[in-house]
This record gives sequence, C-alpha cells and structure tokens, in this order.
Amino acid sequence: MTKNDRIVAGGWGVPVRWNGSVENLPGGYDDALRQAVELPENGEHGDTLVIAAAQVRREMRGRGLAAQILRRLADVGERSGLIRVIAPVRPTLKARYPLTPMSRFMTWTRPDGAPLDPWLRAHHRMGAWMLGPAERSMVITGSVMDWEMWAGMPFPESGSYIVPDALAPVVIDRRHDRGELVEPNVWVQHR
Repeated sequence: MTKNDRIVAGGWGVPVRWNGSVENLPGGYDDALRQAVELPENGEHGDTLVIAAAQVRREMRGRGLAAQILRRLADVGERSGLIRVIAPVRPTLKARYPLTPMSRFMTWTRPDGAPLDPWLRAHHRMGAWMLGPAERSMVITGSVMDWEMWAGMPFPESGSYIVPDALAPVVIDRRHDRGELVEPNVWVQHR
C-alpha cells in the first residue's frame, strides 16, 4: 500500500500443505518457509496460505491498514486456489514478557474478552481464531559478536539474556561462540 508515493504497509505469504489439524501445523515461520521451498522441488502444490508478514509503518498504525493487508493476502491466496489461511503471529506485547511461555501469554485477555495483545486482537477482530503456540517459530543463531551487535549490549559470560524486542531470552554460549534466540509465535487461522 502506498500513500503519496511512499510505502506505508505491505505483506507477503507462502503456500504450504496443511490438512487442517493442529497436530499437522508447520513448526512455525521457519518451517513454513522450508515447506514452501520444498513443495515445488518435490512437484507438489500448496493448499494453504501462510501469511508470513504484514507490517504497517509506525506512524500509520491504528487506521485499519493491517486488516486491509491481511484481507488482500487472504484474497490472493483464495484466487490462487489455496483453501485455508493461517499465520504465525508475532504478538507485539510479548517482548515485554519474555519469560512467560507463549502458551500462557496467548490466553491473556482484556476485560471485554478480546486478546490482550493488540496484534492478536487485530486478527481476532477479523474473525481469526487461535490454533495454538508455535514454540519454535523462528530460530536465529549467530556468533557472540553478532548478537552483541544486534542487541546493542555485551554478553560477558554464557547464559540466558533478556534482549530488547526479543520474545524470549537469548542463550549465549561463549565457549562455542554462539548465541541463539528461539522465538515463539501464535498460530491463527482466518476464514
């Protein structure tokens, strides 16, 4: 989406095969991407759209653009013959609660019963329902130096660290020069 020749929102998705059961969901974001690449390599076609990203510029949020992006992506998937629409949602408030398991965080609600998290709430308002947590949705690894640069903070010894904007602690192993973040998401289904 553009406004005054400036991109203000966008999104993308990938096709996967999914039989509709919670047990058969992809492992998360990373696994959906892997499946989307492997399907055509194996001569197969997807039947389900995984909305992998939908973003709105910060100053343009709160205007319904996210819902428009999600609807347009779902429409494109439907026109392409994909019969289901799912998304590994990265809740925006979860970074404030990195020690809380996603399985608990996703159950937190406001007094009106809607999800506490605004991004989960946006999906909820559109009629989507939560299927369950994707505990290993995205795994990000790098050297200790990489992680110090990405996080903007030193990691003086091995251990778990709370890092700004991460949904879970980053685990640093100085002996093996490795840092790893295993980010959880929430699977939701639209339509």
